[in-house]
Amino acid sequence: MKLDLTLGCGLYDRTLSLQNGSIVPNGVHLDFVPMYPGELFRRQARHAEFDVAEFSMSTYCHLLDEGDRRFVAVPAFISKKFRHSDIYISTKSRIETPEDLVGKRMGAMEYQQTAGVWQRAHLEHDYGVRPNQMEWYFGGYNEPEDYTERVPITLPPDVHATTVSNQKSLDQMLELGEIDALMGPSPPLSFRKGSPAVARLFPNYQEVEAEYFRRSGIFPIMHIVVIKREIYEAAPWVAQSLYQAFNEAKAAAIRELPPDNGTLFCMLPWISEHLDEVESIMGPDPFVYGLQENRMVLETFLGYSLEQGLIRQPMTPEDLFVPEAHGDI
Repeated sequence: MKLDLTLGCGLYDRTLSLQNGSIVPNGVHLDFVPMYPGELFRRQARHAEFDVAEFSMSTYCHLLDEGDRRFVAVPAFISKKFRHSDIYISTKSRIETPEDLVGKRMGAMEYQQTAGVWQRAHLEHDYGVRPNQMEWYFGGYNEPEDYTERVPITLPPDVHATTVSNQKSLDQMLELGEIDALMGPSPPLSFRKGSPAVARLFPNYQEVEAEYFRRSGIFPIMHIVVIKREIYEAAPWVAQSLYQAFNEAKAAAIRELPPDNGTLFCMLPWISEHLDEVESIMGPDPFVYGLQENRMVLETFLGYSLEQGLIRQPMTPEDLFVPEAHGDI
C-alpha cells in the first residue's frame, strides 16, 4: 500500500522524471502538480495546500523563525541561480555602477523573496550599498495587482517602503523612470521587449557571476522541498524516500544533457560547449544536494537573512532540515 501524496513543483529537467513517473519514490505515489513558483509559494505558505512542495528558502526560514512548524524540509535544492543578472536600471537615472544606487528608488516584488536576499547581500557586501540606503517600492512585477505579501513580515525599522498602486506595475514604473532600479526573479517585460529605457545593472553579468563563484564558492540556493510535518511525523521514512527520488531525478537529467547520441536533448545549439564551460568553473554537478555539501552556502544565506531582518535569531543549517538530513540522508 503506497502513500498518496500531492507534489506542487516546477517542471524542470531535474524534476521531469518525477512528473512522468519514470522515477517513483519508494512507498509513495506522487500526484505531480506543475506550478510556477510565485503562485505555488503563496498557496503553500498560506494554506499548506500540497503534501510536498517546492518552496522559497527565505519564506521557510521566516516561518520557522516565527514559530510556524507546519513544514519540515529535505535538502533537495531544486532551484539555484546567480542573481546579478536580475537587477535592472532605468537608463534615465544615470546609474553606471552599483554604488550609484545609494539614495535611489528600488522596486521589488517582495522583500522576503529569496532572490532579493542574495541581491541585497551582493550590493551590500561587494559594493557597500545597504538596504536602508535605498527607498523601496513593492508591487506587481510585470502586471498591476493588489499587492499582498505571501506571508506577513515586519521590515527593519530603517528600511522605508511604499506599496505601489494597483494601477501600475513595477516594470511600467521602471520604464517611465518613476523608480530607478528593479530587482526580481526574471527579466521584466520592458527589458524583454528591448526598451531602450531599461538596462541591466551588470551588462557583463556572466563574467561578474563567474568571478563571484570563483571568489566565494557560492551558487545561490533559491528553493527547497518541504513536507507537511503531520505527514512526516506519521511516516518519517517518507523524507528519505522523497530525497532519494529527487536525487535520482537530478541524476537522470544530468545523463540526458550531453548529446552523446548526436541529437540535442534541449534547444541549445552549443550545449556541449556550455556544459564544458560550466564544468571548468563549477565542477560536474553545480546542483549538488545535501546539507553538508551546501553547508557554507546555507550558513551564508542564514547570516544574510538575520542581517536583513528576515529572521530574528541566529539559525544553523541543522535547524532547517529533518534530523535524517544532518549527515548523509
